[in-house]
Amino acid sequence: MNTPFTLHCIAWQAGAALLQDVRVAACASGLLDADEIGSDDLDESSRHALALSKGGRAIGCARLTPQGSIERIAVMPHDLRTQIEAALIEMLSDYARQTGLTPIRIAPAKNSAAY
Repeated sequence: MNTPFTLHCIAWQAGAALLQDVRVAACASGLLDADEIGSDDLDESSRHALALSKGGRAIGCARLTPQGSIERIAVMPHDLRTQIEAALIEMLSDYARQTGLTPIRIAPAKNSAAY
């Protein structure tokens, strides 16, 4: 299936600026709470999923904490928002399984269907 976005599983250090940009923009659009936009102690030790448009613009992100929680799911308003959210969660769920993290708890994105 040819999708208009790509997914990347990265460390915070590899994409902090892009991840932060998505969080800030999602907060400004009312899609993420203000207390979730800043970096915290868990960002450095978490694995992050980043969605980029075909043009290379950051359009979505989420993180998997060392405790196995998928949270801070932020996706920019987009025709494929639901698919992007699902893809981010799937990527981090697969990563969690591969690294032996369990159980996985998913904190749904604001204004989103629960997963």
